Amino acid sequence: MADSFLGNWTLKLNSIRDRMSLRQQISLATAGLCFLSIMVAAIVASTIARQAAIEETRQDLVLIGQSMAQTLDQDMFNRFREVRNIAELEVLRPVWKRNPDAIRDVLDQLQQSLPVYAWVGFAAPDGTVIAATQTMLEGQSVAERPWFINGLTGPTAEDVHKAKLLDKLLRTSEDEEPFRFVDVAMPVRDEYGTIAGVLGAHMSWSWAYEAQRKFMSHNLAKKQLEIFVLSEDNEVLVGQELLAIDEHDVDAEVFPFDADAADMLTVMVPTQGFSEYEGLGWKVAVRQPMAVVTAQADRMVLMIVLIGSVIAVFAALISWFVSRNLSNPLLQFVAAMDQIGRSADEGAVPRQSGSREVLQLSVAIRSLLRRLGVVEAMEKTALGQLEEVHSEYKKRIQTSEERNRQLGADLRHLKTLAEQDPLSGLTNRRAFQPFADDAWSTFDRHRRVFSVLMIDADHFKAVNDTYGHQIGDDVIRTIGRIITEEIRTTDKAARFGGEEFVLLLRENDANGAWVLAERIRLRIASEAFQSDQGTFNITVSIGLAEVTVSDRDVEDTIARADHALYSAKSAGRNRVAVDMPVSQSKSA
Repeated sequence: MADSFLGNWTLKLNSIRDRMSLRQQISLATAGLCFLSIMVAAIVASTIARQAAIEETRQDLVLIGQSMAQTLDQDMFNRFREVRNIAELEVLRPVWKRNPDAIRDVLDQLQQSLPVYAWVGFAAPDGTVIAATQTMLEGQSVAERPWFINGLTGPTAEDVHKAKLLDKLLRTSEDEEPFRFVDVAMPVRDEYGTIAGVLGAHMSWSWAYEAQRKFMSHNLAKKQLEIFVLSEDNEVLVGQELLAIDEHDVDAEVFPFDADAADMLTVMVPTQGFSEYEGLGWKVAVRQPMAVVTAQADRMVLMIVLIGSVIAVFAALISWFVSRNLSNPLLQFVAAMDQIGRSADEGAVPRQSGSREVLQLSVAIRSLLRRLGVVEAMEKTALGQLEEVHSEYKKRIQTSEERNRQLGADLRHLKTLAEQDPLSGLTNRRAFQPFADDAWSTFDRHRRVFSVLMIDADHFKAVNDTYGHQIGDDVIRTIGRIITEEIRTTDKAARFGGEEFVLLLRENDANGAWVLAERIRLRIASEAFQSDQGTFNITVSIGLAEVTVSDRDVEDTIARADHALYSAKSAGRNRVAVDMPVSQSKSA
């Protein structure tokens, strides 16, 4: 039955073809192939373009998430370290139990220098607040608070929460949004080494919103970008869902974050903690609507279909006129050959079907094959066609080689873009890491020394706030230029983000690195920057560390340089602080 059905359709198709002219068949075949090619090209282009757009956007979102996560970790580490340093100050050990006024003065100074501290207080071992910023909660008991309980046993950091007592004291109006805090607490010991109490600090969670807004403003080109901070249990701590909560309902639960939304491209980057700050398990989620991610690819595919359709129509029209030029000579040739040396032996060549012209040609060839001269002409024609095919094949090979060379050049250009910080002209963190790992391997095997410089622009936020981000970008570019001009070709400099730079100096001990650091610091300090408000200068603080055998890896060396940078900042900025491999240290 199936064979019969297929046979009937074959007969009908052959019958239709036999009734159609060659001109009609060529035109229809051309139009059909054009439309088919366009659809295949559109499907393939759509798949490739969408996947490329998704992957490129995913990488961008990962970088944004990593930067945001590092900012959260770095800020929490700085607060953790500041509270710890105050708790461990030797000069305060004799006064923790004896002089609340002196303690309060120190805490007020800390709060004034960093407004992110909403409240800093010292509580006795029984939980009574002895001294606090602006005398808030003094005399009240915090014995049941988690930060106090955990702070008695060791350094602790508590996750985001609401503090009802402080909320009532800090709120300026009932319409104001409830305050949310992150706690850091440290045990305090007196001069005899016994527990004198707990030093606790409540940091306003608003700094996380500021970090979110900063990253949002730096990525305005990414339409409908959303950045969230999630807790370890995937509750939204910073993000749009939180804004949807009734701000007067302090007991409202945070909506869970939907990381699997099909209409959103979402990446999740966990925070890692920093140094002795182990982190609180926060995660940064960055997402963008899939429609926005693939919009350009979809527009490109639509353009391919539209342009291809127009081309197909023109190709069909052109083939219609061209086929007339092809079929008319063919018909003339058939008619001429049909008149030469006709024979009654017409069965020597079977009749062919496919079109009227081909059907007539099959009759003419029966006479054509009786003439030996035709065979030679056909051979020459075939050789000519073979040479044309060979020539075309050679041209295509040359074109392919040129495309491969162009592709190689494009890949090298893309690699450069992927490894370079576009603002400072230095390498980025990703490109810096293999160089640093190689330097560590060389030290580990052959004890070839190297040093690390951590450079941070002083009061850079004030520059952005006062003169604008464009001037701030000029400052970053100038610092990058000066660093590039001062280092050797064997050194590597990278921008780690914001106003922070790291230099790895191979075959250079702490003494040589200190000379270079001083030269860079002095050059930057002498650089004059122009703005609408006049000329200004900027300084940098530099931390230096030489690799030692006690370092477990290059990250330990970088961490010691970062610790030295903090010492330079704490000592008044615009100086070089050294974390020496021996007990000596040198600073400017």
